[in-house]
Amino acid sequence: MDEIRKKVLMISVLVASLLVTANISFCDSTEMTRQLALDIATEGNHEAAAIEYRRLALMEEDAERRAGYYWAAAYEYLRMKEYELTAKMLDHAEDDSQKLTIPSLLIRAEATLGDDNPEEAGFYLQSIIGSHGDEDVKAFASRRLARIMVSQGDIPGAKESLLASSYDNSSGIAALERYKKGRDKSPRLGGILGLIPGLGYAYSGEYANALRSLILNGLFIYGMTDTARNEQWGAFTAITFFELTWYTGSIYGGIDAAHRYNRNRLNQCLTDIDGRSGFSPDLRQIPIIMLNFEF
Repeated sequence: MDEIRKKVLMISVLVASLLVTANISFCDSTEMTRQLALDIATEGNHEAAAIEYRRLALMEEDAERRAGYYWAAAYEYLRMKEYELTAKMLDHAEDDSQKLTIPSLLIRAEATLGDDNPEEAGFYLQSIIGSHGDEDVKAFASRRLARIMVSQGDIPGAKESLLASSYDNSSGIAALERYKKGRDKSPRLGGILGLIPGLGYAYSGEYANALRSLILNGLFIYGMTDTARNEQWGAFTAITFFELTWYTGSIYGGIDAAHRYNRNRLNQCLTDIDGRSGFSPDLRQIPIIMLNFEF
């Protein structure tokens, strides 16, 4: 009987040892994979990093930590502009944890904005602003929302978004006022003025292009006149073809110049509002999500 007890005890000790060894090996494997994901993400290989974070999520039994890994995978896919995969990873993260609501909304806003869906992005950003989240994330969201509203022509809404933040957005509000007081150029008028070579460019402030257009059209017109006077009809035909090309270019150039002026004016306003705002997670803390913001 004692012999049987000894054997049972030995087997129990052996099984326990094997379980401890297996657990240590599993922990070592998890830590190695986490370190690999960190190294790859730091190097900028976002696809490989996302795969490793997904692997870690599948290995993880704790729901909160698993959600953190899925969120990290979503962030890496966002940096790749793989918006569908970003949303899929966030779905998994939100299924596992409700504590990542704000970080997930932030990623969703960036993904939908990148996917040219400003209305949906605005909804996510408004949800962040109205939450009890950290002031950094709310300030970031207010600036992003202001950008969307300016792009949609809602200057009062953009100003309201900036004023709602506890951060100093005086430079952004000043940029809104400058943009509001300024005027866009009319592409139609730019094209009409382009009937006079160079004038369409000059209308939008592109004086170098205006001078080039004037000189080249002038040279071709002189060439047409000279070859016609000397009855050099072959040369006249060739020069006339090039002149028609450049002359048409002057008209369309005036239209394009007006569009460029308007686009640059808007982009300057957006830059002044948002500055160098951005966010990134502390990769060393993953699966715990700690966001760093830059303003």
